[in-house]
Amino acid sequence: MPAFGGSLQDDERWRLVSYVRSLSSQDTAPIPGDPAAGEKLFWEKGGCGQCHRAGTRGSALGPNLSRAGRQRSLAYLRESVASPDADVTPGYATITVVTRDGKKIIGVERGFDNFSAQLMDVSGRYYSFQKDNVMSIQREYRSLMPSNYSQLFSARELDDLVAFLASLGGNQR
Repeated sequence: MPAFGGSLQDDERWRLVSYVRSLSSQDTAPIPGDPAAGEKLFWEKGGCGQCHRAGTRGSALGPNLSRAGRQRSLAYLRESVASPDADVTPGYATITVVTRDGKKIIGVERGFDNFSAQLMDVSGRYYSFQKDNVMSIQREYRSLMPSNYSQLFSARELDDLVAFLASLGGNQR
């Protein structure tokens, strides 16, 4: 990369520094919760690995969480668990197809355009439909993730789960 020291004014240099700093995590407070306990909750009680991948384990139905701690704030991670419909990751909308024989298939978006829809159901089966060959196709910007995790987990368990998610991706906070 070429040097820009001579071509930038002081105020431009500081704006660039401010921008680069804005790209880093803003969470500086210690993370409440135990990541090891959260990892156990993730794989066992929550069953999160049935849909999400973390490292080399899990499924590809939902978003890959292997770098969640590096890419998302603590507040975002907590909200994603407690209110999964609040901000659905692009490409993970819910698709509902009703076939001509009345069969209803619900899954996660894998492709969607004016002519077709592709989805994966919770068992991992992949489907592709032409819109002309079915009764209806509906895309909803909601998650297939259960919305009851804020009731399933105690406050302490939710802290532990968020601490685990924050630890993913090698981000040491």
